[in-house]
Amino acid sequence: MPDAPFNEEDEIFQETVSRCQYRPGIPITEDIQKHCHIFLDEQLYGSALTLLGDLVTSGASHPEAQDKPAFVPIPYHIELVSALLIHPLHTSQSPPDERSELASKSITFLRNTLLILGPVNANLVEAFSLSPLTSTRTTRRGRNALERDEGASGSDTTDDKVELVKGVIGNKGRIRNCATDFWHIVGWAFNCSVKYPKRWQYWKVYLDYMLDVLDADWKERERLDREGMGGVEGVCDYTMVQKGLLMNYLSEVGQKSSAMRRVVRSVFADAGPDSLKEFPEVFVGSETKDKNGQKRKRADIIDHKFGDYEEEADYADGYSSPMQAEDEDEMPIALVDPYLGGTESIALRQRVLTLLSRASFYFQDELTSLTNLYEMVFSCLKQTPIPAFSLFMSPSTKLLPSPPTLLLKLLLPNNAPSPHSITSSDADDLTQEVLEKCFLPFPASTSSTDENSKVSILVENSLRLFLRSCECWYTPGLDEAIERGIKARDDKCKGEKKPKDAGARKRQETAREWLGLVLDD
Repeated sequence: MPDAPFNEEDEIFQETVSRCQYRPGIPITEDIQKHCHIFLDEQLYGSALTLLGDLVTSGASHPEAQDKPAFVPIPYHIELVSALLIHPLHTSQSPPDERSELASKSITFLRNTLLILGPVNANLVEAFSLSPLTSTRTTRRGRNALERDEGASGSDTTDDKVELVKGVIGNKGRIRNCATDFWHIVGWAFNCSVKYPKRWQYWKVYLDYMLDVLDADWKERERLDREGMGGVEGVCDYTMVQKGLLMNYLSEVGQKSSAMRRVVRSVFADAGPDSLKEFPEVFVGSETKDKNGQKRKRADIIDHKFGDYEEEADYADGYSSPMQAEDEDEMPIALVDPYLGGTESIALRQRVLTLLSRASFYFQDELTSLTNLYEMVFSCLKQTPIPAFSLFMSPSTKLLPSPPTLLLKLLLPNNAPSPHSITSSDADDLTQEVLEKCFLPFPASTSSTDENSKVSILVENSLRLFLRSCECWYTPGLDEAIERGIKARDDKCKGEKKPKDAGARKRQETAREWLGLVLDD
């Protein structure tokens, strides 16, 4: 198992975290817990959030706050608050002023909890666990209440000795009761980014927060693992990391290639028929329907070669939306981005893939190797249109530990030398010699304009990333390799036949335009 930091950002984090610890936590008293519970049980969510928020931030302004313990809400209450960010009843189906206030207070509380207490002290592993409930004592009255979506307070229904609360978010609408697993949530959220923008505006906030939690949880547990070694040199066993939230979400995957492929497919969910079937709405029957249970109108916004991209109709009960046009048929095309949901969506997709890369890098024996992971990624990426591919592989983000070269290996012909034959090393370090001899001079293995355009994008991104290291020098060999590669890719795709299908022909023309842009650069 690798013992080195995953990337430069992790190195910076290791230096920062040693100076900036989270506040220690102490459990809230039983009386305060009951007060929080009563507010939630009576569905007085505003009062509950005020109380919970005050508990977490109490003493934060003290000069020695870092050494002062902060109160820790119980995981069940944190879980309920997170549901307020995304459940349709409290978002798209509620009046704008109510949903705005509730969402603002909810995300403020959740972010303060993560920032002040940290993921470990706040026990966010338990709060955001999606494991099935293990309640062993539920009366008939409690079961009937759950079926009616009312909940049952008191001792009739228990959840690990915590009384459940009334309301949809504590019962049938509880996230762990609705989502198959975390990857179901990821897939549906990204489906919304393409097809249901009004639901996406809520899911993107939730997903952004959860990715922050997963990242912080991993890094804090890694710090604790290294701290537990007491300065003794050796390979860290990462015991705490293995018990973290990300590994918990990946625990059922293991080395099952089919399961890991599903995880990767969730990152590339595009609202196509197969994607919607594999990652359907989390809150079944309420996310794409109005309050009266009627299917919302579907306004066809754009007839695009990559599928149908539809905008939802008005909010339930006639509430207007800033994204709503007076005439749905004349809604601006710019509101619906067909390329995997646009830049916001792609940035979140990149973050999910970065987390998967990190997990595979550290736990390849338990999960899968980076090579296998990116073969799965490649099978999804090769289906994406060139504009989406270019955005996804942007060199402005640190997506891979050894950036686009892992994907280049899958696109280049067999006569392209292996980096290992150049460096005589098992490492995947990118050097100028490797670039000049293994990547820059070659076209794709096929005459596909689409694939040659993607090779151009990848080699250019590899070179840009390498230039950042300030270790690249101009040489005649580098200039020759670049020019050879440009000509080779241009010549290679000239032999591609023009497709008969209009959609495929349009895609080929788009790929040719992008290849021309890269050639001109």
